[in-house]
Amino acid sequence: MINVSIIGPGLLGGSVALACKDLPNVENIALWARRPEAIEELRELNIANVVSGDLNEIIRKSDLIVFATPVGAVEKILYQILPLAKRGAVITDLCSVKSSVVNLIDEAILKADRGDLKYVGAHPMAGAEVSGFTNARADLFLGAVCAITPGKTSSKDAEILVTDFWESLGCKCLVVEPGLHDEMVAKVSHLPHIIASALSCNSLEDQNGEAQLAGPGIKGMTRIALGSPNMWVEILFQNKECVERALEEHVDLINDLLKNLKDGKQEELLDFLVSGRQNRLKCFPSD
Repeated sequence: MINVSIIGPGLLGGSVALACKDLPNVENIALWARRPEAIEELRELNIANVVSGDLNEIIRKSDLIVFATPVGAVEKILYQILPLAKRGAVITDLCSVKSSVVNLIDEAILKADRGDLKYVGAHPMAGAEVSGFTNARADLFLGAVCAITPGKTSSKDAEILVTDFWESLGCKCLVVEPGLHDEMVAKVSHLPHIIASALSCNSLEDQNGEAQLAGPGIKGMTRIALGSPNMWVEILFQNKECVERALEEHVDLINDLLKNLKDGKQEELLDFLVSGRQNRLKCFPSD
């Protein structure tokens, strides 16, 4: 049996708390929130054994500490947590950029001389275009892939604990080096968000009434553009170099497509469309 602390009660943190309620190996759930009104609301909903804005109350008995805050909030809270964490506790997170976060937490643990603490990064690919605890769901992670990104302060036992935890929430776990993770999500998560937003700006601005003909295709393609702009600015700049490379590759592809269209090269255009269809079927064969 383990005690789990969750730092941040938003969509992801709230969903972790809800999912933990059904786990037989979780004895206690402690949930940290910053705003007094959020604390009161969460207490009324009874989703955790303890809901508090006092980190000591949340952390002191925890075997597993789960950061569910934006990337930019990790450092300040981390340095408050390290002196409070019990010996042998394991820290994990849900941050969508790993290299900077893994380095930050590893260095902070070593600097604090807390060699007894272990950190294993994680990133469940299970977000949504909505945010906040009111949209949290216990089944949010069912069938999602979760990247496990060990660092310098990881251990085999800690890696097993974190992997087992995410698998118990319904994830399929994949161990990956933090830098490689950032390159991968730049292509499959961060670039698609940019494209969805660009498509919304270019096609749905409705300067000439074209949005009147917008149907389910463009509605589905632009769904993720509904995500929090403030959150996504932070994510894109945290993964700036990888996003730049992915965006440059995409621009090159679009430029080649435009040239083939201008030059009347139907075979090349057909090859492009066939490749896109085949890749989609290969990645999501059940759809």
